[in-house]
Amino acid sequence: MQRRDFLQASGLLSAHLIVGSSLLSIRRAEAATSLPIAALKAALDPKKDLVLLAGGAAPTKFDYDKSYSKRNQLTPQVRVVVSSAAAVASTIRWATGNGVSFAIRSGGHSYEGFSQSPDLVIDARGMAAIALAADKKSVSIGSGASLGAVYQALEPSGRAIPAGTCFPVGVAGHSLGGGFGLLGRPFGLACDSVLSMEVVDASGNIQNVSGEANPDLFWALRGGGNGSFGVVTKFNFRTSLVGMVAKFAITWIKPAAQAAKIVLAWQDWLDNLPPAITCTLHLTKESGGTIKVHVAGLSVDTESKLTVELKRLQKLAGSAAMLRTSTLSFARAATIFNGGGPAYESVLMKGKSDYISEPMTEQGILTLLNGLLKAPGEIAVLCDSYGGAINKVASGATAFVHRGNARYLIQYFMQWENPAATDTNIAMMQTLYTSMRPFVSGQSYVNYCDMDLGQGYARAYWGDNLPRLTTIKAAFDPKNIFRHAQSVPLGA
Repeated sequence: MQRRDFLQASGLLSAHLIVGSSLLSIRRAEAATSLPIAALKAALDPKKDLVLLAGGAAPTKFDYDKSYSKRNQLTPQVRVVVSSAAAVASTIRWATGNGVSFAIRSGGHSYEGFSQSPDLVIDARGMAAIALAADKKSVSIGSGASLGAVYQALEPSGRAIPAGTCFPVGVAGHSLGGGFGLLGRPFGLACDSVLSMEVVDASGNIQNVSGEANPDLFWALRGGGNGSFGVVTKFNFRTSLVGMVAKFAITWIKPAAQAAKIVLAWQDWLDNLPPAITCTLHLTKESGGTIKVHVAGLSVDTESKLTVELKRLQKLAGSAAMLRTSTLSFARAATIFNGGGPAYESVLMKGKSDYISEPMTEQGILTLLNGLLKAPGEIAVLCDSYGGAINKVASGATAFVHRGNARYLIQYFMQWENPAATDTNIAMMQTLYTSMRPFVSGQSYVNYCDMDLGQGYARAYWGDNLPRLTTIKAAFDPKNIFRHAQSVPLGA
């Protein structure tokens, strides 16, 4: 699954001038909504904050409404591209005072469109500054920054934060939901490196949140998902020294029965895998009824030590059809895993997820592989390796509960071109997902949000941490100002 790079959010500062639109078109757009737009604009900085109205002329060629999941794309009546925490606070007060519901957007990659609203969107892409501390051990990041922009900014220092591989993804939603990436096993999830946050609460107050200041909210925001407690406007992350890394890819193409043996071997291999190595196993169907088993990842240790581990994997799984290793900078490796490209992807897609806490049985793996073969469309399955630093954190230490015994995360992913195929493809995905119920834990990853979970979503995402999350929700947002279809509920 590849996503493409996009116009970095820091470029928004040059987009606050209205270009190619007339005063008449602006007035027509304002007249098209019954909302008191003049009061909103009066509360904002006209030189720094951007108010976009549905039906108004676009201020630039940048498509602010464009989102990753085209299935859920909406044009709000009002979009406010905020430049500061003060602007967020003013917008929240305006929204609550006028009974306007809203969504919060950073990168716009919510699989189910929770960063969109038909009414108001508070768009963080105007807050994208990245500042490395003098000692390089921490970095301040605006919540509108993308992961790609963060990696680029940190590259000269030889440091990084452990986060995802898809450059256009926003740092905010990614980190607030946990944030797995290819530095996960040596350094943990993105949320594990968050030192503090600046947050605007339901009353429009700006709060500093850390282990010392507002510790309950700090706990909840590290894994509790986006859009439930407030608007994070700025993060302070601990950085990790990451110089050269060893990158690898190894592939087998086999009939389902043999491919199942390889997946079983990969599970066994993970048991004693050094924490320096993080990997993802990809499963796709190939021609002739075969399955492609492809494992790719990084080691922060030497290529020679990685080679020893890959020999151990082949001893368990059998000789691979392809094996490649190389030593390169982390920045270069991250670019390769991202896939490059200048455009922000917007696609018809569906994702689902499962956590595996006990080794999956051969029957379970065969059910998965045969399901891929039987599906009339192309479904990709990606298994992200946990363990290492991820599992050393107690399941109750942050709101992110999938620790300790989490072996790997399965993502089921599908995308397509023809809108007419949407219902068929979603049903196809559901058929495969349903067949796997006897073999999985029943837990899911909030960053791969899935409306098919129904009323059980909260338990699937947060497990035993749900009661504490709902208590904190009631304390910090008793009127449920921050809500969407799968936000933290007020009551369990």
